[in-house]
Amino acid sequence: MTGGNKQVAPLAPPRPSVAVGARFHVRSFRRFPVQCSVYYSGNAFQGTGIAWNLSLNGWRVDGTHPVEPGAVVTLCVFLPGQHPTVFIDRAVVRWSRGQEFGIEVNAIKADERARLEQFVTALV
Repeated sequence: MTGGNKQVAPLAPPRPSVAVGARFHVRSFRRFPVQCSVYYSGNAFQGTGIAWNLSLNGWRVDGTHPVEPGAVVTLCVFLPGQHPTVFIDRAVVRWSRGQEFGIEVNAIKADERARLEQFVTALV
């Protein structure tokens, strides 16, 4: 290095402190802003809605029937365009606010997952 007393700026601003007990979850897959019609059902209910923020392992649903966190649901997702419907055998509701909720996919057949992966890959 040559001459001078140059000051180096920090790479990132200091992080604000996080409240003790706050929950933070890093998603394992990127989410894509799409809208898909969806049917969902559990032990004692059925609903329809729109799935948003699609990823390979979960998304947000605005539905006609409220669900509770921890509920297990099956879903039928209609991908936009000419793509085939994807069936999710088992998903767990991770959070809910009224009729809006987030799901995490726990069980999906290999051919269904392949169709979902093909659709998501085309979004990149």
